[in-house]
Amino acid sequence: MMNEEGNGRPETRRPIRRGYIWLGIAGAVFAVLFFFYSFFPASRVGPVQPIPFSHRVHAGVKQIDCRFCHSFVERSQDAGIPEVKKCFFCHEYVIPQHPEIRKEKSYFDAQKPVPWKRVFWVPDFVFFHHRPHVSWAKFDCSKCHGDVRTMDRLPRVEFQMGFCVTCHRKHKAQIDCWLACHR
Repeated sequence: MMNEEGNGRPETRRPIRRGYIWLGIAGAVFAVLFFFYSFFPASRVGPVQPIPFSHRVHAGVKQIDCRFCHSFVERSQDAGIPEVKKCFFCHEYVIPQHPEIRKEKSYFDAQKPVPWKRVFWVPDFVFFHHRPHVSWAKFDCSKCHGDVRTMDRLPRVEFQMGFCVTCHRKHKAQIDCWLACHR
């Protein structure tokens, strides 16, 4: 069989099979999805909040302790979302004319809470209390919530039983279902 050039040599090229083409396309799609899931920062951010609050700036750069804003963490089931007036301990003087601070001031003036979107929660049938974890075991908040000092927007997290049981076993804490969590 002659090749296209007509010189009588046998053709050495093999036709590319369709299966290899589809395999290449699937590999490229997987690589793109892997890149965006693993490296694209927006893939790990939580819901857009009514006021773009940055934990990175407040807890990281400014090094404000979590307990300053989440003051119920040592005595309540919920850490609590700070009252709007707490923000103005600083923001009455620090960038008070910033558009987002002015927006927050409108909530304060109207005596309305900011309608923050919840990002951390446990199922309703689970009893959880921060006090034994924060006050008695002296766990740092990042143990469960991640290093929020590096995050602008927090990703949504629904704590699962396996996460808690693994930690309880590791720290030799109560793992009896009815005494620990399901009351």
